[in-house]
Amino acid sequence: MASYTKTTRHKRKLRDQKSGRAAAANREKKGTTPIFPIHTPEADANAPQEAKQG
Repeated sequence: MASYTKTTRHKRKLRDQKSGRAAAANREKKGTTPIFPIHTPEADANAPQEAKQG
């Protein structure tokens, strides 16, 4: 049988390894940048003429 110290250290090691995995998985799945519109009518109206031709 393992000593209490060894058991405790092992449990703590496992807990440290598992901490943050759910948050990391959510960041990987959803990303960190919020979705925002790129081409809005206001932005197109304010764009320079060179950008509107292309």
